[in-house]
Amino acid sequence: MKPHLRDQVSLTRREFVGLAAAVLSGGVGAAAPARDEAEIRSVCESILDYLLRAQDFKPGEYYGSFWSEKAYHGPLLNYHAGGSHHHRSAGSAGLALWLVGRKRNDAELKRRAAAAFDWLAARQRPSGGYFEIQNNEKPSDWERTGLEECSTIETAFVARGLGHALLLGLPPKKLYSDCLQRTGLWQLGIEWPPASGVFPHHERSPYDCLNANLHAAETLMAAFKASEKVFQRPLNIFYEGARRSVLHTLTLQSKNGCFPYRSTGGMTINYTSLVLWCLLNILDLLREPMQPGAGRDLDATSKRIAALVPLDVLKKALDDATTFLCGCVDASGNLLWEKNETSTAKYNLWTYVITFNVLRRIGGERNLETASRLWKTILTKRTKSGLLPMRDRGEEITKSAFMQADMLLFLLPFSGLV
Repeated sequence: MKPHLRDQVSLTRREFVGLAAAVLSGGVGAAAPARDEAEIRSVCESILDYLLRAQDFKPGEYYGSFWSEKAYHGPLLNYHAGGSHHHRSAGSAGLALWLVGRKRNDAELKRRAAAAFDWLAARQRPSGGYFEIQNNEKPSDWERTGLEECSTIETAFVARGLGHALLLGLPPKKLYSDCLQRTGLWQLGIEWPPASGVFPHHERSPYDCLNANLHAAETLMAAFKASEKVFQRPLNIFYEGARRSVLHTLTLQSKNGCFPYRSTGGMTINYTSLVLWCLLNILDLLREPMQPGAGRDLDATSKRIAALVPLDVLKKALDDATTFLCGCVDASGNLLWEKNETSTAKYNLWTYVITFNVLRRIGGERNLETASRLWKTILTKRTKSGLLPMRDRGEEITKSAFMQADMLLFLLPFSGLV
């Protein structure tokens, strides 16, 4: 059922600001309890140390990237099928290194972050997109055409990392400006039907995939904001593309609050949280100033967000999605996989951590209490190495750089490290 896109002019100023306050109540700077913060910091430090060891500085093709010994991908879905250097690892790890290096004024961490982004700029395809690298450095070929196939998901992790880092002080090189412009233009080029807000998971994919739509929206908003704020070149076509994607995707939310993997349905904790995470990141890009934990002009920010999506529609989507997610966590903090996950993400600890992130950021008593239970369970899974494992059961596997880098990004806002 499509949400009613009520005209914001019909809201009184009090209602308008009240909705904005509710939408923005959590935020990326939401503080963690002292004990949780210390534990989160410890986990983040362990992941950071691992990523520093995984960064590849051998001369040649992969200089500045990150080696993922255990690469888990479709179609094989096997952690032992061969490692790779992933574009998404460098996008997430590069941003994490920049955030921590900026906070600590650590020149070495910032140098490493820049090396990751330089590698990504060099790896961009002529079309502007990025390959999804699977096992053994092999690009995906989901549609079995044998043709070059760029990925919305992989491209988004690059644009997210680069765009946010530029807005937070990464040196504004021309190659970064060119890279972001090409990613945005590539992303708009695969929107199908044109101006629909539907962005496929990868080139030639025939499906309306909700998380791909929101990844695309974040790519476009990151490219728009960095181009506008850093390079003084507002590219409004990127903003409008992001807006179309958000408005379209919110209409696909299930009655129970779940954001299914595809428009055809299904149940998923993982991709509901991922859609929310991308959406919250987009909202953060609309805040002023662009600083973790900084104050904001609620009235100005609410107007920017309302121009993207009506606040009442946004609040209902967030409320319904968090109600669904809270109902997927048992009293002990375990995810109720069997009836709530029909995707291949079942049993991934990544899902626990991203769900913790979005519930903490959105806030509210039930969300925060559920996030606290999730965190206690996450902590019980921590391995002797200090790293989090890839799954909540079975064989202990930790050396997957792209999953570790993502989990680091999910936890950093609550660690005191940024």
